[in-house]
Amino acid sequence: MPRDSRSALLAAAAEEFARFGPKGARIQAIVQRAGINERMIYHHFGSKDGLYAAVLEAQASGLIEAWRQVIHRAAGMAPYEGMQAVLAGFADLLAARPQLVALTVHEALGGWRTLPLPTAGTAPFPELRELYERGQRQGVFRADCPFEIAHGVALSALVGSMVLKARGAAVMDSAALGADPARLRDQVVGQLLDGMTGRPQRAGEGVRQ
Repeated sequence: MPRDSRSALLAAAAEEFARFGPKGARIQAIVQRAGINERMIYHHFGSKDGLYAAVLEAQASGLIEAWRQVIHRAAGMAPYEGMQAVLAGFADLLAARPQLVALTVHEALGGWRTLPLPTAGTAPFPELRELYERGQRQGVFRADCPFEIAHGVALSALVGSMVLKARGAAVMDSAALGADPARLRDQVVGQLLDGMTGRPQRAGEGVRQ
């Protein structure tokens, strides 16, 4: 079966761009890693910048589509449990994509020149908004915090926890969290959902110790 040169270049470029950024990554290193002739970059992508844009699009769209499926499954759940599944799912998807985390940092440092910025007309995931607003109507989530703030804070915290993961490794180890990524994920998600005051007690629940 002939090797897919486009896919090979995208995979190699994702590694190089994640490590060195769009300016520091070298074409020669990308083609050497891919085992593909340099001219195929210009055939498939037109330029190094075109290759970088294609890498970002492929990485971001893969995450978005996978998270969309998580949200769709959670949309039929009770608001608190559904949001818990949504945030934990995003954390797991992000943890499985360390290159995307690094690429996001480089893109942010570059002023978001490549990925399109969201606008009010391109708000993502209507099912997620409906889940959150249903929770507001039911008194599960605070009524004075709009979806845009809750969504932005949650994603910033989850992405930030991945960006700072290595820097805070010793601190997490001292709290017995470093060796258990799932427990750490649940702690972060719980903090986002419950906040500093803790989850409000519901009728029928026992007093927490």
